[in-house]
Amino acid sequence: MVLAKATLKKLNIEADDNVLPLAVSQLGKPWHKLSEHINKNYDNFDAGLSRYFLTKFRINTALATIAFSLEENKKCHQLYACSAGKIAFEIERPLLLRLLHDFYGVADCPVSPNTIEITQTELRLQERLGDEVSKIFLTPEVIGLPITLQPLHNQQHSHWAWSLSFQLRGYPQGGITLRFDHQLIDHILSALRQESEQLPPSALTDGQLEQQLRRVPFTLQAQLASVETTLERLLALNIDDVLPIFLNESIPVTLGDEVLFHATVSEHQGQLVLSEFIDYYTR
Repeated sequence: MVLAKATLKKLNIEADDNVLPLAVSQLGKPWHKLSEHINKNYDNFDAGLSRYFLTKFRINTALATIAFSLEENKKCHQLYACSAGKIAFEIERPLLLRLLHDFYGVADCPVSPNTIEITQTELRLQERLGDEVSKIFLTPEVIGLPITLQPLHNQQHSHWAWSLSFQLRGYPQGGITLRFDHQLIDHILSALRQESEQLPPSALTDGQLEQQLRRVPFTLQAQLASVETTLERLLALNIDDVLPIFLNESIPVTLGDEVLFHATVSEHQGQLVLSEFIDYYTR
């Protein structure tokens, strides 16, 4: 379906806005609910990715942007099957190479995807990311039921109903895309329809409330040092001047304005980490 410029103006839509055309076969399905459904779980995806890359790769990153697209014909080889349908995992090579560099510490040099074949090291990391990142997004809350992903080796699939693509904070080049086949999308839409038809849920039990609170993402802040000086000295600072600071033996770790505990700054595998936690309230 193609919208003329005059029609776009009447609808207050700019020409460069992300307008998704729908084929006749796609009419009648609430496609907008898919993006709403994913965005509703955005914080969970953000926390899951941040925890995953920090734990497995020692990389401090998070979910930066996320976008959606409809109906696409593209051959994909890294496939997974579950009881609800099929998905495909794709990672753009610039991002794969940056993650490879940060994880293994290999040479960080630009590579043209069109001139050099993918190496076995890249392939192993790509398969590992596909197995583990897909599980972060394909949760029971998203799919509507618990699923188990099974890799489909030596197979390919070309026709996809819907896809989501995202980028990682600190990695502007390259992204990751998850593609869903029609069977899986129909299952998700059916689960959303049944959810909307159900009666309003009853009040949460204490256990359910605690479970949800445990999944709320938050940011801890650690103050490494503070400097006390005079305005006269501050105004007199010039380039190459040195302002001495002294690290404390233990530093406060805060959540907002509240001090939760004290910790010691240590070095682990070339990165600063917090260790030797001291309970602030019993100190």
